[in-house]
Amino acid sequence: MIQILLAAFLVFLTILYLRFKSKTSFWRRQGVAEEPATFPFGSQCIWDSIFQRIAFTQITDAAYKNHPEAPLVGIYETFGTPSVVIRDLDLAKQILVKDFDKFTERKPIGQEFVAAHSKNNHYMAKMLTELTGKEWKRTRASLTPIFTSGKLKGMVPLMHKVADECNLHLETLCGQNIESKEFMKNFALDVIVSTGFGFDSNTFKDPDNIFKKNADLMIGKKMDFQMILFFFLFFISPKLLKWIDMPFLNKDATLFFANMVLQSIEQRKKDGTRRNDLIDHVLDVMAKESKKETDLKNLEEEGDEGAVDSGVSHHWTQDEVKEVLVANSLLMFLAGFDTVSSTASVMLHFLAKNQHVQEKLYQEISNAIQEYGDEKLDYATIMKLPYLDMVLLESHRCYPVTHLDRASGTDYKVPGTDIVIPKNTFVRIPVPAIGKDAKYFPDPETFNPENFTEEKKAERHSFAYGGFGQGPRNCIAKRFATMEVKIAVARIVAKFNVLPCEKTVDELIPDPKSRSFLPKGDFWFTVEKR
Repeated sequence: MIQILLAAFLVFLTILYLRFKSKTSFWRRQGVAEEPATFPFGSQCIWDSIFQRIAFTQITDAAYKNHPEAPLVGIYETFGTPSVVIRDLDLAKQILVKDFDKFTERKPIGQEFVAAHSKNNHYMAKMLTELTGKEWKRTRASLTPIFTSGKLKGMVPLMHKVADECNLHLETLCGQNIESKEFMKNFALDVIVSTGFGFDSNTFKDPDNIFKKNADLMIGKKMDFQMILFFFLFFISPKLLKWIDMPFLNKDATLFFANMVLQSIEQRKKDGTRRNDLIDHVLDVMAKESKKETDLKNLEEEGDEGAVDSGVSHHWTQDEVKEVLVANSLLMFLAGFDTVSSTASVMLHFLAKNQHVQEKLYQEISNAIQEYGDEKLDYATIMKLPYLDMVLLESHRCYPVTHLDRASGTDYKVPGTDIVIPKNTFVRIPVPAIGKDAKYFPDPETFNPENFTEEKKAERHSFAYGGFGQGPRNCIAKRFATMEVKIAVARIVAKFNVLPCEKTVDELIPDPKSRSFLPKGDFWFTVEKR
C-alpha cells in the first residue's frame, strides 16, 4: 500500500514539475527578459520572500536591477505562475492611469481567501483594497467624502489635542533612548481613535489601555507563527486558505474594533451628537441610502417601471451600509495606525541623522508659527509648508513602506509590442527600486529633500515617485495621512531637537520578519528641548 501511495505521489510530483517547466518558459517565449525560476516556488525573489530572506518591499529589486534596459521583466510566482515587473515609467503610467479599466484590481487572488461567507475574514472581504468592479467603485465613491478638505479641517483640532499630549510626554523622555515606531504608534492610535471613531484613548498617559492592547494584537511588531504560516499558504495555495478559513487579523481584536464602530453608530443615532469624524460620515451615508430605499419603494408603489433606469434602485440596505463601512473603518484603522506611525518614524530618523535638514525645517515651522500666531497650525498652513512636504517625500523615497501592484482584468497587449500580459496576471510597479535609481534621483543613497523641489519634480517623470500609489486606485486617505504625519513632526520639531542616540542605526535595512516594514535594529532617537 505504501509503495502504491509513494508511486502515486511521484507521478503527481512529476506532472507538477512538467507543468512548472512549461509555465516558466512563458516570458522567454514572448521575448521578454525574465528572472529564471526554480521548482517549486518560482523566481529567486519569491523564494527569498517566502523564507524571509528579503522584505516584501524588496521583492522587485532584483528584476529591476538585473535588467536595466528592459521595459518589463517577467518573474514567476509559486508553481510557476507568471507575473511581471514594470520598469518603464511610461508603461507604468499607461497601466495605472490610461488603461486603468483593464487593471482595476489590486490583487489577482485576494478574493480567494476572503470570501464573503468567511467567518474569520468576513470584514476583510468588504475592505476597499479587496473589492472589485462596481462594488469597489461604489464603495470608493461613498468613502471619498470623508477626506475632503472641509472634513479634514474639522479633524485638525483633534490631531493637535493628541500632539499636545505627545509633546508633554516627550518632555519626560529628554536624553533617553526612544523607540520611534512604538512612540509614534501611540500618537497614531490616539489620532485614529479620536478622528475616526469618536473615542479618547489617551495612550501617552495610559499605554496599557484597551485600545492599545487590541491594536497591538491586530498589528504585532514581529510576525508570529500564525502570520508566517498564513503568508506561506498564501504563496502556496490561496484556495487552501479559503477552505480552512485561516484568519488574517486577530479575531478578538477585529471583533473589538468592529463592535466599537457599531456601538458608536447606535449611540450617535440616539443622541444626535457630531464630531466631524468617520462615524458621522457613516451616519450620513446611512441616511442617504435610507432615502434611496424609501424613494424606490414609493416609485414601485406608484408603478414606475423606470425606477431601475433612473438609478434610484442602486442602494444599500442599512445592514449593508454597516457591514461595508465597519469593514473600511477597520481598514482605515490599520492604515492610520501602522503606516502613519512608520512614515513618521522614518522622517524622525532622517531628521536625527541630518541636522542641517532639521534646522532648515525648524526655521520654516518657526516662521509659520510666528506668522499664524499659534503653534497649532491650521490645515491650510500645515499643508502648504514646502520644505516639510519635501522632507516627507524624500523620507518615502529613501525608505518606502509601500508597494504597488495590480492585476490584469483581461489579456493586455503591451502598446507598441507583440507582448501579451494574460488575464489575472500579477503586475508589480517597483516603487522602492525606482526610488533608488540614479537615473531619476542622483546620488540615491543620500537623504536629500532637494530632490523634491518644484524644479526637480518638473524635470523628472511624474511616476518616479509612488509613495501613495498612482491612478484612480491610489491611497484614498493620502491627504489625511500626510496631514497627520506633518502635524506630528512639525509639533515635535517646533519644541525639540531630534537627535540620534546610541541605538540609532546607520543604515536602514528592511527586516523581513517585521510586520510593519521596520528596519533591522528598529528606529531609535532621542530629544532635547530647544
